[in-house]
Amino acid sequence: MYSENIYIRFKTIISLDINKSIIQTNEYMSHPALNQLTRVEELFDSGYLDEAFEILNDQSQYEGLNLQQKSHFQFLKGLILLYLNKGEDLISLGETIYKEGQKCDDNLQSFDGLFFIITGLAIAGKFEEAFKLFEKAELVLKHISNVSKEIITRRKVRLSVAKAFVGLHGGKVDLVETSLEWILDSQEKFDKSFEIVWANLIMASYLLRVKSKFDLCREHITNALSIAKEIKFNHYWIALCQLYFGVYYETIGEMDTSLKYNIKSLEVFKKINSSFNIAILLNNMGGLYGEIGEYELGVEHLEESINLLEQIPQGFFSIEGIIESLIILAAEHGDNECAQKYFDRLENIYNQKRGDGINYGYKFTKALILKTSSRIRDKAKAEELFKELIETDTIFFDLIIKAHIHLCDILLTEYRIENNIEVLNELNYYISRLLDIAEKQHSYLVFCETFILRAKLALINFNMKTARRYLTQAQKIAESYGIKRLAMKISYEHDELLRKTKMWENLKTSEVSLSERLELAGLNEQMENMVKKRMIEIPEISKEDPVMLLILTEGGNLLFSKKFVEDFSFEDDILGGFLTTINYIISEVFSEGLDRAVFGPFTLLMMPVQPFLVCYIFKGDSYFAHNKIKNFIDSIQNESCIWQSFQNFFQKSKSVQLNDIPSLESMVMEIFVEKKN
Repeated sequence: MYSENIYIRFKTIISLDINKSIIQTNEYMSHPALNQLTRVEELFDSGYLDEAFEILNDQSQYEGLNLQQKSHFQFLKGLILLYLNKGEDLISLGETIYKEGQKCDDNLQSFDGLFFIITGLAIAGKFEEAFKLFEKAELVLKHISNVSKEIITRRKVRLSVAKAFVGLHGGKVDLVETSLEWILDSQEKFDKSFEIVWANLIMASYLLRVKSKFDLCREHITNALSIAKEIKFNHYWIALCQLYFGVYYETIGEMDTSLKYNIKSLEVFKKINSSFNIAILLNNMGGLYGEIGEYELGVEHLEESINLLEQIPQGFFSIEGIIESLIILAAEHGDNECAQKYFDRLENIYNQKRGDGINYGYKFTKALILKTSSRIRDKAKAEELFKELIETDTIFFDLIIKAHIHLCDILLTEYRIENNIEVLNELNYYISRLLDIAEKQHSYLVFCETFILRAKLALINFNMKTARRYLTQAQKIAESYGIKRLAMKISYEHDELLRKTKMWENLKTSEVSLSERLELAGLNEQMENMVKKRMIEIPEISKEDPVMLLILTEGGNLLFSKKFVEDFSFEDDILGGFLTTINYIISEVFSEGLDRAVFGPFTLLMMPVQPFLVCYIFKGDSYFAHNKIKNFIDSIQNESCIWQSFQNFFQKSKSVQLNDIPSLESMVMEIFVEKKN
């Protein structure tokens, strides 16, 4: 059986000093072997995986070692192959370890061999084969004996993490929660290890891709990075955490922050020479550079990713996917020659493979090439091909969403030229379908941007209230999923619309052309942003000037008020008009799904907290005001004495004064009034 000292040392590759672990095995080794294998761990710890692997791949290094010692370094060799994403080599090593374990009737070694076979199969994209081995691994695990409970638990954790990894990438995402829940719920009871780091990252990916729980996703990546920094041999895991942060920030539209994390991750993966992960990062960065307007850098990184992938096994990350990205990037930036060049290359691969994945990507990029043509008949073919694609039953939802966006762009161009109601109806139909698929696939960045598009379409047809309702819905969604840049953009768009209400009302009675309305509404620009997936520009938003805070009951009665401006009195016509028409405002504004109204120079922002309605009157932009009113509601609900006091006064039909509730005034002032230096 394995030496427990070795496996306690290597259980997470973290807990004991390297030299100490080698000393524990010194009694079994000759000095030359000891020195060389000590060098392996030093190289591995420093991130020089290729050099460490070269020594471990020399079979002469294992002469004179007993089974336990050999197994220890075989496991180290397996981890290097895992970190370098060499799936086929990992399968081969796993089979060797498994056979040796079976020959010696050592179930612990047999299990470790199966672990490497499973992860190797997953890396190579052979998910069905990997799934078939889990039952076998569980059976071997049950028959491990004569080792500590700690070692058994460690193998159970390792198997659960492997199962979650294969499930996530192999299309059985339900395995993620069922496999990891017991680990993550009690992770503080386990030693800090690469398995716990991996478990957090897999869960983060699941929460991002499947559940769209962005805050929880960030928490798991943060936790993974914190643990990774404390373990030894941590270069790979720190880089992987940074890669995940890059994906997270791109998903919520923070392209510049995403790029910073990708660059950090790339530096580490280049140091450890993990070519597969370098290729992934170059691909990610190529897309990011394209989105922030750095077209040449985008093409450069994508081409470099292709060149690297051509030299290594591709697994579940393939060259044709990057070629598709290059075609899309080039076409969307008007570089038709480059787009055609890469399409010709994709077509050659398509003629050789003709699998489901490449078929869909090939047809999508063909439609995109046709769309960029100056000939009307080509654009018509592109429209028909996009329609065909969105009716196809496929798992490539990202391309389905893009096909909807490009189809909407074609129809908007047609509507702009023809001003035909049938075209407008068709456009609205596909916008509704885009919203549906984006919501189902948790693509909330696209979902919110599409709401903005719908709002602008309503605006050019003078449906002001409808446009505002769409913007209100979009901001709520963006806020709830932490898409800060987009939330700021939407809030600014809503404020601008309120400021230009009179202008749009006057335009309704004039004979202004459709093209002028499209320009005034910014509809063409919004469509272009969606087509090119541009980074969201943060508008210049100033802090508001607070005027008054009000809390009303469901019946419209005033429960609490706080003035922030001394010369603003209840007798002022603005406030008086508001109080006398409060029921109208609630029914005509708030019940319409809107959250704000304008009274002269003042903006009124409303937010419900049952059984009350909190209203904030201010001058200026709404974004930071929205955050303050939200913060206030959270604060009064979290302070039980304040919240209960409001409930008591409400039940007694009495109004609340500041001196009735201790600490209320300081809370209000701290939230709504900026501190002066």
